[in-house]
Amino acid sequence: MTGIHRRAALALALACAACTPAFAQDAAQVDVGRMWDTFLAKATPEDVNTALDVLDAVDYGLTTVDADKCRANASAVARAQERAPVSVAVQRAALLCAEAVGDHAAAERATTMIAALARQAFRDADRGAWPRPVRIVSPADAYALFASAGFEFKYEMYPQLRPTPYFPLVIAAASQAGVERVVQFDYVDVLQAIDRADAAHGTPRLRMAYAESFVDSAAKREDISAVDVLAVEAALGEDDPAKRVEALRGAARAGGLHAATTWLGVCVGTPFKGCADGLVDALLPLAEARHAYPMMLLATAYLEGVGVTRDQASAEAMLDAADRQWERRGASVSFAGLQSVLHAGQPLAPFLRQRLDAAHAAGNPEARVLAVAIEMERADGKYALSAADEALLADPAHNGTGQGLLKLAAWYEDRDKAVSDRYLKRAAEANNPAALRILAMRLREAEGNRPASAETIAWLEKAANGNDAVAMGYLAWRALEDGKPRRAEDWLMLAGVQGDINAMFFLASLWSGDYKDLSGDAERAVKVYESLAMIEGQGPRARRALAALAIEGRGMPKDLARARAWLTQDAEAGDQDAQVELGARLLGDTLGATDEAAGRKWLERAITAGSVDAMNQYGLWLHNDGKDAADRARGVQLSRQAAEKDDAGALNNLAWMLCTSVHEDVRKPTDGMPYVARLEAIPDLGPGAVDTLAACYAAVGQYPRAVALQQQVVADMRKRAEPDLGNIKEMEARLALYRAGKPYIEQPAKR
Repeated sequence: MTGIHRRAALALALACAACTPAFAQDAAQVDVGRMWDTFLAKATPEDVNTALDVLDAVDYGLTTVDADKCRANASAVARAQERAPVSVAVQRAALLCAEAVGDHAAAERATTMIAALARQAFRDADRGAWPRPVRIVSPADAYALFASAGFEFKYEMYPQLRPTPYFPLVIAAASQAGVERVVQFDYVDVLQAIDRADAAHGTPRLRMAYAESFVDSAAKREDISAVDVLAVEAALGEDDPAKRVEALRGAARAGGLHAATTWLGVCVGTPFKGCADGLVDALLPLAEARHAYPMMLLATAYLEGVGVTRDQASAEAMLDAADRQWERRGASVSFAGLQSVLHAGQPLAPFLRQRLDAAHAAGNPEARVLAVAIEMERADGKYALSAADEALLADPAHNGTGQGLLKLAAWYEDRDKAVSDRYLKRAAEANNPAALRILAMRLREAEGNRPASAETIAWLEKAANGNDAVAMGYLAWRALEDGKPRRAEDWLMLAGVQGDINAMFFLASLWSGDYKDLSGDAERAVKVYESLAMIEGQGPRARRALAALAIEGRGMPKDLARARAWLTQDAEAGDQDAQVELGARLLGDTLGATDEAAGRKWLERAITAGSVDAMNQYGLWLHNDGKDAADRARGVQLSRQAAEKDDAGALNNLAWMLCTSVHEDVRKPTDGMPYVARLEAIPDLGPGAVDTLAACYAAVGQYPRAVALQQQVVADMRKRAEPDLGNIKEMEARLALYRAGKPYIEQPAKR
């Protein structure tokens, strides 16, 4: 078979499942799944880079190679096939080289590999609603895949800014009949998996780094898909709608589809005079070129009246034209999905339902599922889940990412907890990040203060890599507790970059901690806190953090007056946390001279407002530093009141007082043990709380248990990034007491 005929037969076989040329029988014997498993388990980034370098070495141009360079690099081409056998681009380059030099046997082998890889890829792309993207080693594989199937590239876009865990590259390519097939590909998940030597391996930070590297590199080449996504990122960093649109105009005019989509969304959601100026002009050339997605956007503009007079008839006419270009009426499905974003909570319009029904009849696997999903989100609550709809959402074909199962779990959460939990478990088995995190945190809570199981951590790591910010924060906290601040930053960075408030506060606290090898320092932390202070509802929290840095002189000059002014501002405005912080500091001396009267006033005010933290902190202070027995009694009473709210800090402080107090009227270890039991049920206790547990067990004569717990305290404190040696010595002294069969009784601090 000649090269031209071989490639034509390959394209025919990939375009037509019923067509079976001779090589297709060999392709069917190739276990592509095993090939990918082996590659992901053993390959390295060096393997990929070396293999892809061969493309340049032979002047690979999708349909051409240089025959002389193929001869000179024959061994390198063969090694590339060995090192990256799952790369369609490498196999296609090998095919073209084999044909160029007349090696028919090598050409047949490469053809068989391409056929096997491509058929698997197209099957993966056609797996219903919410599928996982098609795995590739590099974007070159996607273009090679379409070229091998006889499709012509049309356009592409990155629909996301960050990996979640995938970073899809959406490519539209047209068959010889001019009908577009739109496929999502992902290479970031593949590359981060094999980059096992990177310090951030296993965390979302490595995924983010790969995505940013590819986009930045492509943007320097002025690839529109990369310029497009950077424009969207810049736009979303602006609060003013006009500035958002201005950031999007250039990329949209150059053909950026993500920018155009975002621009359209701004003008629908936050319209302003002149918002849509230029949007339709940017879309028209692409629509005139019969590109289906831009035609769909133009139809949306007509329906919404953005940049043109609102006209549903024109919108539907444009959508009909787009459906003729997009296989299985995919334009209507994409249109309905965009409408569900622009008008969240609204019921499915009758004309949209008709279009989705038509797409379903045309064989589109997403159409009916999308209709159900939109109706489930109705704000009026008038949707009733039918057995047929439930079966559709639960179908494994529509749960490549477990999204349908998660929707069912949410639907049943307040209706039938047992059914909800079954769907939640199935969603987790499909690696849905939210489901994994929910179940992992339930398991962690059930484990109490026992060490987290391997299963719990594995689920949380998958959830975090799937962009679940709660899981990222938990794993970051564990890393910091284990003395690994850099690892904590690796877990947090993606959530912080995406603007998750808790992650930003956590990162700033890391950067202000003077740890080594982090990407920020105390000065950067100050800037983050200052930006957080501008966000509605976050000002008091950010100013408390800034006050702490001003008191310590970290990231800014030491300024006690400024710190007190920040805290007083929010305390006077009624912020309970600021009242507690200010009151506690005034009882001490971190704001200058102690002002006991003012400190008591602010804490009493917070207690009156119901602050459990104020009860806890003031209760402990009254016990330790109060004037007399009446103060001590009030302190214990406040601590009991806070402990009844199941506050971990209050349980700890109350147990400590009852077990170790030097005052006979307070120390009642047997009374402390019920609080010890409640404290032990709380997962992930820090060394301070475990120290309390040990002291209480010693106080009631259970010394072996006390010794075991105190050993844990010392070990945990030693693995801190910057262990407090003085505190460790104090913990070791208590350990010696327990070994000697003696309890610990706290002595009052010297004044």
